[in-house]
Amino acid sequence: MFVIGADENGLGPLLGPMIATAVIIETDSYDQMALRELGLTLSITDSKKTSAFGRMKFAESLVLAVAERLSGTVPTNVDEFVRAFSVDAFEALSAPCPESTRAHCWGEAMPLPCYDGDIDLGRRALDALEAGGVTLRGAKTRVICVQKLNEAHAAGINKLQLDLHSFEWLLEELRAHSPEDVLAICGMVGGLRKYTEYFTRFAARGASIIEEEQGRSAYQVPGVGKVAFEIDADDWHLPVALASLVGKYVREILTDRQNRFYRRHDETLERVSGYRDPRTKKFIHASKKLRRRLKIVKACFERVA
Repeated sequence: MFVIGADENGLGPLLGPMIATAVIIETDSYDQMALRELGLTLSITDSKKTSAFGRMKFAESLVLAVAERLSGTVPTNVDEFVRAFSVDAFEALSAPCPESTRAHCWGEAMPLPCYDGDIDLGRRALDALEAGGVTLRGAKTRVICVQKLNEAHAAGINKLQLDLHSFEWLLEELRAHSPEDVLAICGMVGGLRKYTEYFTRFAARGASIIEEEQGRSAYQVPGVGKVAFEIDADDWHLPVALASLVGKYVREILTDRQNRFYRRHDETLERVSGYRDPRTKKFIHASKKLRRRLKIVKACFERVA
């Protein structure tokens, strides 16, 4: 059977993109707890526990091996990596950028690996998954930049809706890897518990409710399969943990690329995570004059919500 896991990274920060990611695996049967234990032995679990700002070696090792396993080649820089994973065409990601601001997201050369990742470590983890009956079949991510988040907010579309719509898109994309309908497990989208009124693609397919309980909501989506949203899914479901690690790495390298852009112009600026912490807020204030000089459009730099 085929199982898709989907998760989000970067819902709450002030700076940097929000990332939605989905991974599809093939396994004889979906034994949730056995696969969770297998993942734990390999450190494949909630990315907040195994990978964080400044601690990305394992995630980089695994994700570069995932890229190699799926494409046959190892990305040597960030652009190659994004091309391999993005559900959007690569050129479409930077097309809306104001000319004066494009380099802030896409201008810095960034060779990979950049966090001392060891691809052999990642290969061994994937080999162990296969020995445990789990075969990786596909992975896709969607990058939702600050500009898109702010434009959606102005149009009355919040980031929870953007996240959910991205999940729909990714699940449809990866469903093509399976000869039959799949089981899809997604991280709970913010505080949403009832999803049918927010579905777009799935609504057009005639999605129906299976259950809507505290901590779990599930739907039957024609042409896709059973789609469930669960609290702490990245901790309890191996496919979601894989998606979480891929998404965490995508957000980290794209946020770090922005850090490198600003630090190239002013090396006194601290490298920051982009989350709502004192260092990030200090960076926003300290970089204000530089951003004005470089003509960085504020709507591409900082989220309004």
